[in-house]
Amino acid sequence: MGDYLSIMDLSQNHRQNDKNLNPRIGYRYVAVFMLIAATAGSLIIFILSIAALEGVYGWYPQLVAQQWFIYDELLTVFSFIGLTSGISAIALMLSEKSYEGAIGSAAICTFSGASLFAISLIQPLAVLWQSLLYYLLPLFGAALTGTLLAYVQKSNEDLS
Repeated sequence: MGDYLSIMDLSQNHRQNDKNLNPRIGYRYVAVFMLIAATAGSLIIFILSIAALEGVYGWYPQLVAQQWFIYDELLTVFSFIGLTSGISAIALMLSEKSYEGAIGSAAICTFSGASLFAISLIQPLAVLWQSLLYYLLPLFGAALTGTLLAYVQKSNEDLS
């Protein structure tokens, strides 16, 4: 009878630990997925902005091209920052080496997404719905969600 009770105690402890483990794993993988989405968006914007920088003087007259050039440069810089910090945050989260570093990198990726959204609003011929759809949701929203979930996971691990 004693062996049966000890097996039941182990089984209950295992189920209790399993319940605590699932949300932590879920937060991490959802955070990684959201940061992958933001990083992929940054990669797309980076490639498009490099193409725009290369062809801006071929597409527009010089006066118009000079207006667009600074915006394309800013888009290139901030999308590159979002790309590198997103990759860093993903790698740190998956390796579970440094959650502080992962949260810091994810926060930089979030800042980059917010900057890209702001640039998309102030560039010439800005369209609000395009800025919301192409910049705010995939770059800022996904990165912010990933950052917050990474922070929640770190808080949960600190408590346990």
